[in-house]
Amino acid sequence: MECMRIWVYGSLMEGFFNYEKALVGKVVSRARSRVKGSVFHQLDKGYPALVPGEGWVYGELLELADFNGTLPVLDEIEEYYGPGDRRNEYDRLLTPVFLCESEKWTEAHVYWYGRKDLGTQENPAVPVPSGDWRTFMEMLPR
Repeated sequence: MECMRIWVYGSLMEGFFNYEKALVGKVVSRARSRVKGSVFHQLDKGYPALVPGEGWVYGELLELADFNGTLPVLDEIEEYYGPGDRRNEYDRLLTPVFLCESEKWTEAHVYWYGRKDLGTQENPAVPVPSGDWRTFMEMLPR
């Protein structure tokens, strides 16, 4: 059984809607971790966007039991059609990931926001200064 890793920071984290849709029962291990960048909450879509930046964005490094079988489902959720495809909402890139507990670096697949419409009138976005989308969502009024 092949195990590979993906780093998630939004709706694919445990407890959120896309985790329930695609990852339940497929996660072998989970580690709190972070990547260099900035995260924004897309108000009209209800999920975050990771973009290049100098801060830290917090999430989960997931090791999956069936990475190759699960990846097409994740790509569909993230609207990733392949490298350089103009239809991509997110680009899946190998990215350095810092493991919080062991204080070591590793590499994983990460979905980065790939469109130019972030923070426009059509796609309003709110910065998440803490870099932690989970905490941001927990603080929203219900």
